[in-house]
Amino acid sequence: MPTDKPVQFQRNRRKPRRKKTQILSQEDIRDQVISLMEQANETIKTDNDLAQKLAKQARKLQMRTRIKFPSEWKKRFCKHCKSFLYPGKNCRVRLSSSNKVVATLCFNCNRYTRIPYYQRKEGINEGHN
Repeated sequence: MPTDKPVQFQRNRRKPRRKKTQILSQEDIRDQVISLMEQANETIKTDNDLAQKLAKQARKLQMRTRIKFPSEWKKRFCKHCKSFLYPGKNCRVRLSSSNKVVATLCFNCNRYTRIPYYQRKEGINEGHN
């Protein structure tokens, strides 16, 4: 019995090939993260959205490769909303001498991050001798 519809043959479809990614060393990745953070630090003065994207990209790269963030950049992220902070632009930084705390207020989520600071005992003793 002839059918009115033409027979459609299934084609063998190839799976899309994955792009080969270049394997980088830990130092190369750390340098790349630092350069992204420096770019974000420069562009936040003019374009806040681009700076947030660059910082987010650096943070993703750092988390994916499981490298430690440099300490000077680690405290530049809000602990609550994970936004890139620039003092005077999108956060307020205050020093509390009574609590020995650096208090950072994020303007995006309106929450504080408190980081304790202490004087080194070696420095105090060396000054008196």
